[in-house]
This record gives sequence, C-alpha cells and structure tokens, in this order.
Amino acid sequence: MTEDPTKSTRREAIKQIGSSGAVLFGAGLVAGGAGANVAYANTTAGDETPYGSSESDNISSQLVTADEMSIYGGAFEPPRGLDANSLDALTYPPAPLPAAPQTRNLEMAVTEQKAELGQGVFYETWTYNGSAPGPVIRANEGDLLRIQFRNATGRPHNLHFHGRHNVNSDGWQSVPPGGETQYEIEAGPFGLHPYHCHTTPLAIHIGHGLYGTLIVDPPGGRPPAHEVVLVLSGWDLQNTQRGNQMYTWNGVAGYFAKFPIKVPAGELIRVYLVNMTEFDASGGFHLHAETFDVFPSGTSLTPTVHTDVVNLGQADRAIIEFTLPERGRYMFHPHQHPMASQGAMGWFAAL
Repeated sequence: MTEDPTKSTRREAIKQIGSSGAVLFGAGLVAGGAGANVAYANTTAGDETPYGSSESDNISSQLVTADEMSIYGGAFEPPRGLDANSLDALTYPPAPLPAAPQTRNLEMAVTEQKAELGQGVFYETWTYNGSAPGPVIRANEGDLLRIQFRNATGRPHNLHFHGRHNVNSDGWQSVPPGGETQYEIEAGPFGLHPYHCHTTPLAIHIGHGLYGTLIVDPPGGRPPAHEVVLVLSGWDLQNTQRGNQMYTWNGVAGYFAKFPIKVPAGELIRVYLVNMTEFDASGGFHLHAETFDVFPSGTSLTPTVHTDVVNLGQADRAIIEFTLPERGRYMFHPHQHPMASQGAMGWFAAL
C-alpha cells in the first residue's frame, strides 16, 4: 500500500529543530511545514512501554472516549508515523546566554493547519510558527524581545505575553488577516510565563492551540539541571465549547507513555510546567514514587512546598525540581484522571 505523502512530510518536519534569537527549543506537535520548531523532551528509540503498541482501526470519522479505549491503545497513543526521536532532546546545559541584557529579534507567524493529535484523530490547530503549542522562548531577565508578528490566516489573531512589560505591547489589539505588527517586551520578572492569542472569543483561540511558553532566567541563572518543558493542553474535538475529549503533553496524546523521558538517576531534574487547557477548572501534575520542590510561577528561587501533586488553574504554571534516586520508570500524569486516561499520561525513565 502506498504511504500517504502528507504523513511522510510531517515525519520529516517534526524531526527538524529550528532556533532563532531567544527561541532555544521548540514546540509540541508540528502541524505541518518544513523547518517548524519541535520538541520538549529527551527520548531514545526502542523505549516503548510494554503496553505501547496498537493496530487499532483509523478513527478519524468517530470520537473514541476513555471508556472505549485507554491511552495504551487506539486514539490516545501518538500517531503511528512518530517514533522515539520525533520529539528531540531538551537536556542541559544549553548555549549560555550573555549576562548583559541583549536585544533578541524574533519572528512569529500564525497559521492554521490540520494536525494528528493521536492515532487517527485530526484537528484543525491554530499555530504559532507551525506548531501547537508554539515555540519555547528563552531569555535573561532584562533582555529586550523584539517580535515581528505576522497573521497568515483569514481571521484576526494577536500575541499577548504574561509577565511584566510596556502596556503598549500588551497584545490585546487584534491583527487583521494578512496583517503584521511588532511587539517589544522587556523580559521579566524572571520566571515562567505563558503567551497566547488574546483575540475574542479567547477560549476558542486558545483551545485551538495558540499559546506557548516564555522562560525568563534570573541573574546568574538557576543551578545546573536536566530540564524539560511540559505543557498540558486540552482539545475540544467536538467544538462544543463545553469540554475537552483529548489531553496532551506538548501536543501529542500518549507520546510520553510510549516513549519515556530519559534522565540520569540521582541528578537534578527541572520541569517547566504549564497548564494551557481551556474548559477545565484546573489541570495538574502528579509524580509517582518521588516528591518534588515547587516554585510557583518560577518567580522565586526558594520553593514554597515539597509534595508529589501540584494543581494549576488555567494559564497557571510552576517550576518543579526533583531527583530520581533509583533506576526505573516513574509515572507522571494529571491527578484529574479523565485527563490522564484521555492522553496525558507519561513516564520518566531514570537510567
């Protein structure tokens, strides 16, 4: 049987890493287009879980619920075209950022593209730079981010950053179809800040994938660690605006259940955790067999609590730090169990 050429193109696109300016590592699910930024975590081929293969029928014409299939088969696994190398490495240290404030020139374009969120489940995602979530942007506190924004769609969109910045670049004004504008953001305060489209109705724009993550490093940086970005997304496949039927980490359902995130045993792990679900009051993170320090919003260098569960409201975020002392697999998932069973399950593999 002849392979669908769009799947082949998508596989090639999702394996490419792009970086520009302060964008040091890329996005979640690549919705299409060569050279799109990719990846939020480190995996290696052959690391499928014992439960992680399925030859389910294509279900693009129907909605499969958690009662009918679990993430260990069917819709809530990653698309068959992806493998363990499709989301590339996000371990540290990266190339160091200069200590003195810098001006960083970025380009951000909104496009609308169909993406396969899970096996046979296609959705019309709205993307920043070709992916949903959009690219991760990283800067030092005080850096000037000069962002050239282009709306390459047939509907209005824009770009709004959380955090502190000049109100004239707050990004709530809509940019018309085909339009361009420039935002100038002084990165700060240090911490973890989402960005997203702020065009009304906001829930629809965010619900279709128009958001991403800005990491602002403190003066002198944080202690060395192996770092991972995890963005929790909800997908309203029925377009009812009443709830989501699929959940993903970094835009791909079940990916980290099938391909665990590899980390060294006994070394510090830092997770930049962001909840960008719509239509859910909260979304969280629970780590099995270990506990972690929590830095709410990342705006302090002192943790506020040591726990094994953190719950985040919409657009809320936290930095968490932990070590995995023994070799083995450590499960993670939201403690909102429908989210876990509908795609947002994963593992850390301590080696």
